[in-house]
Amino acid sequence: MSKKTKQLKPAQLKVLFSNLEMITHSGLHLSEGFDILRKNDDDPVEQDLMNKLYEAVNVGETITGVMRESKIVPEYACSLLSIGEKTGRLEETFASLADYYIKRDELSQSIRSSVVYPVSMLIMVFVVVAALLVQVMPVFDHIFRQLGYEMSGISAGLMSAGTILGQFGFWIVAVLFALAVIGILLALTPGGKKFYGALFQGAPITKDLSLDLSAQRFSLAMSSMLSAGLELNTSLEYAEKLVEDKRAMGSVSKIRKIVDGGGSFLEALEKSDLYTQKDLALLAVGIKTGADAEALNMVGEQITIATEGRLERLIATIEPTLVAIMCVLVGLILLSVMLPLMGALTGF
Repeated sequence: MSKKTKQLKPAQLKVLFSNLEMITHSGLHLSEGFDILRKNDDDPVEQDLMNKLYEAVNVGETITGVMRESKIVPEYACSLLSIGEKTGRLEETFASLADYYIKRDELSQSIRSSVVYPVSMLIMVFVVVAALLVQVMPVFDHIFRQLGYEMSGISAGLMSAGTILGQFGFWIVAVLFALAVIGILLALTPGGKKFYGALFQGAPITKDLSLDLSAQRFSLAMSSMLSAGLELNTSLEYAEKLVEDKRAMGSVSKIRKIVDGGGSFLEALEKSDLYTQKDLALLAVGIKTGADAEALNMVGEQITIATEGRLERLIATIEPTLVAIMCVLVGLILLSVMLPLMGALTGF
């Protein structure tokens, strides 16, 4: 059984196509460019691809054929390269693909940052509260006993929680760590990716973000393909495969049906429920003036900016919320022992 080839990530693809765009723009022959890249690439998979591309151009084979055969370059990119080679517009195609994957990678990094920061804050809150329960509460319990009192009510419950954490803290952390590892490994499997994708698309906090991400990907992909000279129907067919959100898939399918039925592209976009009125106004101007690829690219950039702004606002909301939760928890823990302690001291 052959091992499934893993495709290059957007971060790797943006570097690949940016380098190829620079090579073609500078007027350097492709064989010389591939020779430079293969000698300076430290990634074995990418170096192997550069070697094959170098050999291919020297014997007159197509770049598209080598990339498609390698299985590490997405079919979408290979289709655009095929059109670029046939029309003699390789430089424009490389530039378009580089721009597409640059925007995809930037947005992916923003999303990762938006996830990592709240998780880090939650871990910090857990560590602070656990330290208070395990290390500080026993000190107050000792003081109470020396004064001839025993903790009661909330303070007694917190003391019990601290005792449990102290006794089973290692196992609790181990279980949480194991669950985190299982979750990460699950994300690497097709079934796990499908599960997390469905969760991302359906969760109230992220469902609108999921739709925006698909709208951005559709817009940038359509812009790249139309710029490369690909026909509208074929572009829609490939773009539909790049969309992951189910609602967006339905919208793109609706666009294809309207266009296949003889409707205009603008009419299809207006009926798709994929874009806002502001986006549609820009698309209408672009399509009517023959600059549909440029308009789609601008809409994709607008969606990227709006999505990044939404993520920043989400972080701006989460940060003070988590800090407030931590302050409240710490305050409750301290007050639960300080007030009874003050009452005990006043009684002397």
